Amino acid sequence: MDINNVNNNIASLNSSSDYQLNKANGSSKVQDTSSDFLHLTINDYNQKRDELSESLQSFNTGIAITKIAENGLNKQEEILNNIQEKLNSLDENTQNKNEIKNDLNKELMNFKEEAFQTKYQRENLIALDDYEENLSVTISTKEAYHSIDKPNTPQIANSLAQEFSRNDFNNEDALNLTKEQVALAQKEIQGYKDQFNDLGGKLESSARDSISTQVELSKLNMQNLKKGE
Repeated sequence: MDINNVNNNIASLNSSSDYQLNKANGSSKVQDTSSDFLHLTINDYNQKRDELSESLQSFNTGIAITKIAENGLNKQEEILNNIQEKLNSLDENTQNKNEIKNDLNKELMNFKEEAFQTKYQRENLIALDDYEENLSVTISTKEAYHSIDKPNTPQIANSLAQEFSRNDFNNEDALNLTKEQVALAQKEIQGYKDQFNDLGGKLESSARDSISTQVELSKLNMQNLKKGE
């Protein structure tokens, strides 16, 4: 679901609703003002409409967060792919395979930088620090509750840096072990991507349900208004 579509649905529904309510308010001047049924229906509708609009905005925010997080994780995945390719390029013709470590550490610095640059309104999405207050991404409304733990991807870079430091790449077993650790890091990043993708899918589904509910509510309100005319 496109984020702009959610906003358009909110604006469209609210515009239509305001028109119907203004029509009802105008006609009430010539109606019996003691019409409790119509009065309560309008009040109930206003409350429910506002709740649904607020929920849609929350889902909209959550969808934006998941897209930003996935984008950051994609960039980190590319960095890990680059590291793995460089390790695979080492062969018997490479005189000192450890010389590549400086280049690999630069890649890890870019990996960590990406982690702390992936934010939503100054809030880290794929990194944790000592001052982090929100340890999860949570979208909570009256209709649904969605939450996942934030990944601490800089720790992946720290672990790989330790592997690079202690392993002698001129030793075939040590080099293969390093490649395995990078592969595990790639798998971990993919797991985080899947989590955010799953969350985004659930939020889109909740947004569609909320829009459908608001459409039905609007239809019901119009029917009630006609009965009160």
